[in-house]
Amino acid sequence: MLVSKTYPNLKDVTYHLITSTKELEIALRSLEQSSILGLDCETTGLDPHTHTLRLIQIAVPNQPVILIDLPQIAPCDRGLLQQFLAKPTLKITHNGKFDWQFLTQAGLQPSAPFFDTQLAYRVLTAGLKTSLSLQTLAQKLLNIELDKTQQVSDWSKPLTSQQLQYAALDAAILLELYPILVKKLERWQSLPAGNLQLLKIAQLEFHCMPAVAQMELNGMLLDLSRWQRLGAKLESDRDTALQQLSQLRIAGNAQMSLLPEMTDTINPNSPQQVLAALQSSEIPVSSTHQKELVPLAKHYPVIRALLDYRHLSKIMATFADSLPKHIHPVTGRIHPTYYQLGARSGRFSCRNPPLQTIPRDAAVRTCFIAAPGCQMVRADYSQIELRIVARLSGDARMQRAYRKGEDLHRLTAALVTGKAIADVSEEDRRLAKAINFGLIYGMGATKLQSYAETKYGVTLSLEQAKAFRKRFFEAYAGVAEWHETIKRNYIRGIKESRTLAGRRRRWADKPRLAELLNHPVQGLNADITKLALVKLNKVLVGTGAKLICTVHDEILLECPAAEAKHISYLLLRCMIAAARKFLHPIPVVVDIKVSASWGGDET
Repeated sequence: MLVSKTYPNLKDVTYHLITSTKELEIALRSLEQSSILGLDCETTGLDPHTHTLRLIQIAVPNQPVILIDLPQIAPCDRGLLQQFLAKPTLKITHNGKFDWQFLTQAGLQPSAPFFDTQLAYRVLTAGLKTSLSLQTLAQKLLNIELDKTQQVSDWSKPLTSQQLQYAALDAAILLELYPILVKKLERWQSLPAGNLQLLKIAQLEFHCMPAVAQMELNGMLLDLSRWQRLGAKLESDRDTALQQLSQLRIAGNAQMSLLPEMTDTINPNSPQQVLAALQSSEIPVSSTHQKELVPLAKHYPVIRALLDYRHLSKIMATFADSLPKHIHPVTGRIHPTYYQLGARSGRFSCRNPPLQTIPRDAAVRTCFIAAPGCQMVRADYSQIELRIVARLSGDARMQRAYRKGEDLHRLTAALVTGKAIADVSEEDRRLAKAINFGLIYGMGATKLQSYAETKYGVTLSLEQAKAFRKRFFEAYAGVAEWHETIKRNYIRGIKESRTLAGRRRRWADKPRLAELLNHPVQGLNADITKLALVKLNKVLVGTGAKLICTVHDEILLECPAAEAKHISYLLLRCMIAAARKFLHPIPVVVDIKVSASWGGDET
């Protein structure tokens, strides 16, 4: 069936509906000479494990869009379609991860190269608030108002002409968006400042897309019984903290009259009530913000109980109660949604559930297990952000320490405390970790004081925090100068920041200084991790290993136990090669562990 329809501001879109194997063979032959194609899919739902493909739309220049009604093509007759999608033709998609997953589940996995218009647009606009929908791109780049009404229609029933026209346009418009996005990316690529390599960054994202799609499909296995036992313990600990908080009362009728809604029992989730109770107990606080409470926790047990209660309540609400609800009824695994460019820095974000924020506590992570007969291979870069700072700042002392294989945390501890390295204690080292990881992003003394207590359990006076901060920048003069360079850009009102690889972040308004310091480091961290995933995805072909999770600079694989040693080697090789591309001559260290669970001991 061949139908034509005219769309304002776009050439006539015609389509050819394929409902038989013979029609499919003829149609695919007509597409063979094209070097690019627009690829889109319509499905019966959003879950690739339970829903199915209905239409596959393929658009090439100057030809009708091919609409393949997949249920009409017997599985045994889909080989030609698989061969066609496996060819090295450039495939233009929008949110190609979604299409890749459904095509893969149908046995029609498409092969690179890809150009994803959604990812390309995000690379161009990174940091700015904007929709990434196809509708938005069509309006902003082509001045076309797309009608997306049919997107939520029922694709499991006989197809209507409106659905077919909608599907055809969705594929055809990708061919219109492609040259505009390429031109914009190339324009930034060709500027004299050689690190504005936006086209290369976009290509990195395109290469990474199949790895992300696989990671979502593979998912992670949760030991439900262990998780439930952990949940019971967390609930008990939370109740214990709540019991300690019940000692808080409001002293005097005057305070009670100021807060008429208050009863004899303090609501620990009410900042107003908690603040009044703390002040009534003569605890010197002006707010219940974390940064004010943390320095007082060691002196006032009730504040420690309050912080524990908040921490445990957050874990209970975010994970303990909700995580089992995300176990898929078909696979028995948890399949979170990963957003490749979810963070403004270019790093991943993760939702449903937010696995990237799972506490690092071993008791929590041990609940995520490898399948029977398999092992989990997990690796993370050692001090990758500090190594990036050493590379970016050119700090001689920091670079020398890494080249000599020294422990930078012990070195920093010695430099700020005045001790010999041999005399540095474990608490000194924890202090140095807080100083290193806090001050590279320009933390002030007050925030460093809170950060050291909250993150590393190290109590500092404000005077100590100020002194240690001063000594840090005296010891690492290159880092101090790098900060000054960025501060000068801040004062000049610069609204862009770039990584060594060329990834750009933009701001609509004047950014905070901490953001300008953050992006070159965490953005390059994202570049390195994504390049490692691209390399890894290639070498894992033919093995039994599966990519199951990534958390910033950590990558997790699941593989048959017999392959664990070989897979560990491949993972190590890929991660080191990715980091060396940008950090040479700074040595790169990757820590690898093989165990039965995410938080388990090495086997």
